[in-house]
Amino acid sequence: MTAFLYYLKEEFHFIKKQAGLILLLFVGIPFLTVWFAGAYATDYVYHIPIAVLDEDNSELSRSIIEHFDKNERFQVTHHVYTRQELQNILDTKEAYMGLYIPPDLNENVLSGQTTQVLILTNGANVIIGNNAYASAATIVQTVSAGASIKIISVKGSLPQISATNMALPFQFTDRMLYDPQMTYMNYLIYGFVAVFFQQLLLSGLATLILRNPQETVKEHTLRRLGAKITAAAGCLILTGSLAILWLHKGMHVVLTGNVFLALALSILFAIAISCPAILLTAITKDKTKFSQISYMLSLPTFLTCGYVWPADQMPFLLKGLIKITWPLIYYARTFDEILVKNLPLKSVLPNAMHLIIYSAIFMPISIYVWKKRFGEPKETALSIAETNSIEGIDIYE
Repeated sequence: MTAFLYYLKEEFHFIKKQAGLILLLFVGIPFLTVWFAGAYATDYVYHIPIAVLDEDNSELSRSIIEHFDKNERFQVTHHVYTRQELQNILDTKEAYMGLYIPPDLNENVLSGQTTQVLILTNGANVIIGNNAYASAATIVQTVSAGASIKIISVKGSLPQISATNMALPFQFTDRMLYDPQMTYMNYLIYGFVAVFFQQLLLSGLATLILRNPQETVKEHTLRRLGAKITAAAGCLILTGSLAILWLHKGMHVVLTGNVFLALALSILFAIAISCPAILLTAITKDKTKFSQISYMLSLPTFLTCGYVWPADQMPFLLKGLIKITWPLIYYARTFDEILVKNLPLKSVLPNAMHLIIYSAIFMPISIYVWKKRFGEPKETALSIAETNSIEGIDIYE
């Protein structure tokens, strides 16, 4: 323990002299969190510009348009007079949604004939498209139900309540758990923090591990590597915790779960992700090459970790390969759900055990490969140096 604490102090002493490492370990997560959070500061998509083509120009059609204009999701920015004009506005992205009301809409409704209101959404942008369609469908259905109630009430000479019951024999009620407003900030930001933690830890470990590899191989290898992992992970967990506190207090991101459970899972993940870090430093033996590989892996590991797309919807073989090779799949979504959904320990335990098993298997393999790569005998290294020196003399003479 004394040796470990000595090496840990040595790592912190090295870190405080390196401006790049200080930025990486102490500024990285807060800076990236503020930056990414800024992109989702509006909580959810609203004031989507829409274009309207009203060929009916009736009280009913004007009521539909008014409902759209009063809804916070939409803003009627264009009134057009031809279908081609409506198409052009959508193509040029002057509006992200089009509303087409056909002629004789009101007349057809009064006579009991089926008619349709067409909603044109921009499918090229799934976020805007999904939000626009869901809200627009609700508005049209609401107005349609209101029109049906009015017709039944007038034609059947029924009281309003009876007409309502006939037009709407049953209604849906819903309750959105955890994030009622369906904000993108709550959905994405903790996943981003998990990836920031992964990538910055990989970079920080590369610098620390490659600092004195021969000395680390020579004696107390496990303690030296443990001190490097503890120093880098400790700094990032501290600054990551501050970033999450800022998200909760400053940006009102949901934080209802057990922070200490999230912290424990983060420690297990830090140990697990150190395995590929040690292995990659052994393979590359170079900080630049290591960085190139690790940052190349950042996007695919995030996309396939089960955060932005459910893991159970991925191909079986791909999911199996990811679970074997990269530990983020056991961390990112669970970390988010601990903080947002307040997952209990028994729900977190399976993924925690997977992280422990991953570390137990890959840590010995990684250290073995690392020691083989950096454990060249002195004589061999000396002879290589002498050969290079002799060759250099021959060339310059």
